[in-house]
Amino acid sequence: MAKLTETDQYLKQQKGRLHIANFLAAMNYHDDDLQTTIKTMRKRLLEIQQRESSAVINKPQTVRKIVFKFGGSKTVLHKRDDIQKDSRSETLMCKRQKTKKSEEGVMDFIKSVGGSEAEFVIEKRLTVSDVTPNQGRLLMPVLQLKNNKGLLTADEETMMGNKEDVSVWVFDPERRKSMLNMAKWRMSKECYVLKTNWNHVVKTNGFKEEMVIRVLSFRVDQQLCFVLDRVA
Repeated sequence: MAKLTETDQYLKQQKGRLHIANFLAAMNYHDDDLQTTIKTMRKRLLEIQQRESSAVINKPQTVRKIVFKFGGSKTVLHKRDDIQKDSRSETLMCKRQKTKKSEEGVMDFIKSVGGSEAEFVIEKRLTVSDVTPNQGRLLMPVLQLKNNKGLLTADEETMMGNKEDVSVWVFDPERRKSMLNMAKWRMSKECYVLKTNWNHVVKTNGFKEEMVIRVLSFRVDQQLCFVLDRVA
């Protein structure tokens, strides 16, 4: 590293003085003498520290060590900061806990009705068409399903291949049971569709656009069933 010339050192010192003077000017101090400036700044920083310490005395806090160096000497402050929790992390943790509790409740319900082979199918943000009465169906895109291969039996696959509906039981978030028909539609993308009485499920549960539901499948004596859970 090249050694600074006396001129460079002088310019650097003057630049530092200017920064300090600007900072002090913002605090209503106007003094360009270095030693007086250092003394003034130390006093001002200590006042700030004392004021903040008294303001947060009853709040959760952490301590940071701050070192200010001026003109070959230094001032050490121990700044007390309020502990600010990351709201996004807290929200995510709450969501995970809520999801875990919800999943445990669903599994308990499935066991209570003699169900087995429980599988997570899809988490779906309801669209306008999912809750519009003249559509009367819930679309579940095949590519978004978590257990596409194990969802249907060979006989059910054959029925859908012949454009026949498969009767399924659907349990809503309040665990009310409805008989719906399930079909496979080939649109711009292949979708499974829950229809026939879907409007009743939407109405009784107050489903709206942008709500998020989780769908799980299970079987009771080989009968295909679905259980819905409201996520958001």
